[in-house]
Amino acid sequence: MIELNQVNKSYGKHQVLFDIDLTIAKREKVVILGPSGSGKSTVLRCINGLETIQSGDIRYEGASVIGDKAMRRMRLEVGMVFQRFHLFPHRTALENVMEGPIWVKRMKKQEARELAADLLAKVGLSGKEDSYPGKLSGGQQQRVAIARSLAMQPKAILFDEPTSALDPELVGEVLSVMKEVAAEGMSMVVVTHEIGFAREVADRIVFMDQGKVIETGTPEEILDRPQHVRTQSFLSRILK
Repeated sequence: MIELNQVNKSYGKHQVLFDIDLTIAKREKVVILGPSGSGKSTVLRCINGLETIQSGDIRYEGASVIGDKAMRRMRLEVGMVFQRFHLFPHRTALENVMEGPIWVKRMKKQEARELAADLLAKVGLSGKEDSYPGKLSGGQQQRVAIARSLAMQPKAILFDEPTSALDPELVGEVLSVMKEVAAEGMSMVVVTHEIGFAREVADRIVFMDQGKVIETGTPEEILDRPQHVRTQSFLSRILK
């Protein structure tokens, strides 16, 4: 579904991604692990066209998305949930979720309202439709952000450390919603440090370090039997 072939990314003279090869199949759940600064989030931002790559190719359903027109099509079909929720503060939860279907998909307002209400219920926020983001907890705001992404009826969703900005007691409610989305067959690429989620949900784990893919495999292969010394060192610290 999504392919990265020999992708390189630099900021000026500072190279942050080196020859990244990565594939995400339809319905596959891929978790990207690695230390801070390893390039995990940059990979997602390159997939979604938020960053321009210096060389290599990114393909979606077999066609290159290097170029504005191709990337626009992909963005309609591949959602993204950010670490910081990026909700419109002056719009209610319902209005935040309605925005994309109305303005991008040209959905009728009443239809978008019904869709948004259904999706807020799906993420456990019935009764919060008229609440503004400032009146919601971080976990609730992130669930609104997930509903907003689902409202575009995407074929895949990219999650960029969706729980890292949350208080620890709020992490579970967001991961629970993500597990439900995964169980319904959504293709997902998740950058996270939540090892329990990775073990339970991922079909494949990609471990990155210093802008390179170091090791890939099933959760059992990567978490229980890592082959590379760098993966072993990283996991030994976070699995204590």
